[in-house]
Amino acid sequence: MEEEKNKLKIISPEEALENFINWFDKNKKFAFILTLLAGIITHITIITGTIMSQDGLWNSIQYFKPGVWETTLGRWGIALVERLNNFIAIPSISTVTSIFIMAITSVILVDLFEFKSKISIVFTSLILVVTPTLTVTLLYVYTSVAYCFNFLVSVLVIWFLYKFKYKKIGFVLSSICFMFSLSIYQSYIGISIGLCVMISILDLLRNCKTIKQVFYDILKTIGAVFCGGILYYILTMIILNVLNLQLAEYKANEVSILGIIIGLKNTILQAYKDFIIFFFGDSIVHNSNFRRELIYVLFFIMFTISIIIGIVSIKEENKKIKIGKAILILVFIVVLPICLNIIDIIIVQNNMYALTAVQMTLIIPFAFAIFELIKDVSIIKWIASISCIVIMGTYYLADNTSYAAVQLTYNQAYSTTMRIMDRIENTPGYKAEYPILFGGIIGDYNYPRSSSLYRYTVGSIVTNPVFHISYSGATGTWVNFIKIFYGLDIIPCDEHVYYRIVTSEEYKQMKKFPDESSVKIINGVVVVKLTESPELPF
Repeated sequence: MEEEKNKLKIISPEEALENFINWFDKNKKFAFILTLLAGIITHITIITGTIMSQDGLWNSIQYFKPGVWETTLGRWGIALVERLNNFIAIPSISTVTSIFIMAITSVILVDLFEFKSKISIVFTSLILVVTPTLTVTLLYVYTSVAYCFNFLVSVLVIWFLYKFKYKKIGFVLSSICFMFSLSIYQSYIGISIGLCVMISILDLLRNCKTIKQVFYDILKTIGAVFCGGILYYILTMIILNVLNLQLAEYKANEVSILGIIIGLKNTILQAYKDFIIFFFGDSIVHNSNFRRELIYVLFFIMFTISIIIGIVSIKEENKKIKIGKAILILVFIVVLPICLNIIDIIIVQNNMYALTAVQMTLIIPFAFAIFELIKDVSIIKWIASISCIVIMGTYYLADNTSYAAVQLTYNQAYSTTMRIMDRIENTPGYKAEYPILFGGIIGDYNYPRSSSLYRYTVGSIVTNPVFHISYSGATGTWVNFIKIFYGLDIIPCDEHVYYRIVTSEEYKQMKKFPDESSVKIINGVVVVKLTESPELPF
């Protein structure tokens, strides 16, 4: 008891600073600086431009403060984090802040994986900022800082449990971090769960913990996650009650234990499928455009061989214990994709895309932590390192091609909108007070995107039209886009009027823009036809 009291004694600011300086050694400084520089170099285009995703155009092109919608999703933590930028959602500020946060994350990962090799630190630092998942995240300008901060706190969940000196306080801080992670974006929980399994594997391979100690650490992680989840639920209910709101019926908020159990077979398969698709497919991140999937095959072969060598090399005199550790490591390897994609299990009908696949980034540092244990087989490290150089090179190219593609799509939408507004104002009988109905959005049917540039992007939202395709998203984006970039206040027509007009025979007889009959005044509403069958409000 006395020993615990001594451990918990309050130290002076000078002692705290000295402890931090000792902890923040050359390897961690190297990781921080490299991540910061590589991040700025990779994402300089978005830092110096004004490009963003569909949701970004909808929400970010003016001063934006997370409000009722985020709160009803249980994402009240976004508003807390975005205060770092005073809620100013512009790329030049949010991107630099996000990269800075990722640099801190790289330092924590270096400590957590106990890297000694500069090569391991280099690839860990680089993957955090060149991965397509960050590129897509940065395009969500109004939440990018919060999402990157979520990555950091999700890593801290495990760091406080495994590395923090004061275990009891570490458990409390870990629970708080997990609670805060849930309050920002629930899809990030795979980071914490995946890291728990990765560290357990490394502890067994290093022979620094017994099987019993490993299971004890896993139980502590489960306990921290459970406590953090309960704390999150309580705080969310309090916030909703105070604000007189209800949880929105949207993805994570439709979770039920019965639904999880019933769909377990399909969701487990989906978790493995998403893991494979991320590295070898095209529906989450485009890989085939650079033949990246072939390089990943080579990388994972080296990774698999290293795991086998690591298992064989476990220094354990008791043969039964060695076999037990080997079996446990293999079990952990098998369940790792499920742990990383645990959101697939929790949300039965989840569709993973680049924004929700950030946990896959951890495979690279985990693999290099394994490579560090293989001391006498340098050829494996060489092949793995060369593979990673190629992979990250293609990521860099895809990231910047994506920014160029988004800019090109935005320019096309901007020039088309200018022509539309000019046509509206020159329509006979037009009055400024008339509400406007945009029947659809600007897309391939208005301007064909023939450039081969789009083939070499990261995929996902980058290849989508600038405007959000849903009714509410399209309406909101049109209003904000025209207000900010044209200095005009337009009035969207009532949704009931919208429904009546776009389903009418008169609308069907109109031609699509830029045809002469694509803009028409119908019953005091300026109607612009962009598609034959636009999204309906209900």
